[in-house]
Amino acid sequence: MFESKFFLWLGMLFPLVFSAGPANIAMASLGGQFGLVKSMPFILGINLMVLLEAFAIGLGVGDFIKNYPVLFKYIKYAGSLYLIYLAYKLFYLSQANSKESKLNPPSFFDGVILQLLNIKVMTVIFVMFSQFLDINSNQILQVSILSFGICILTTCATISWAFVGASLSQKFMSKKSVKFQGYIFGTMLICVAFWMLF
Repeated sequence: MFESKFFLWLGMLFPLVFSAGPANIAMASLGGQFGLVKSMPFILGINLMVLLEAFAIGLGVGDFIKNYPVLFKYIKYAGSLYLIYLAYKLFYLSQANSKESKLNPPSFFDGVILQLLNIKVMTVIFVMFSQFLDINSNQILQVSILSFGICILTTCATISWAFVGASLSQKFMSKKSVKFQGYIFGTMLICVAFWMLF
């Protein structure tokens, strides 16, 4: 069953999950601006939604979505707009830091929204189930294993990206550096938002 395909599963999903995408770029920027600990509610929101989306897709909601491809298009547009909103917050935070004021770190709900609109991970989940779900075996067990597996992988990825962002910000603590990081990470989010549209 799945044990024999674990390394194939990991080899396929690891680069997809750890590559730069909406959640990972957001995590690097938020880790840099707020630190790893203050980014944890956002990380939890993202990864709880990954788990719920994986279960839903694995148990058949994916068939509904495949029958309505226009839904993917609207999710993609909404996701791009949300990334632009997050970029705006980073640009604003860069200005706020230069004036000694602070914004609140992103919330659990912000993470939920980002993941609901993250078409990249939904696509990865569809691909995962199409490649590794054996219809001749226990569906519930397989969906559970695959769903928890991808959730663990995305949790490791988002924490890693937030840690890298936080580590970089510790090395560059001047107000000018923090402002520059906000602009860089905000610009990266805008680039990902436009990439999602095409």
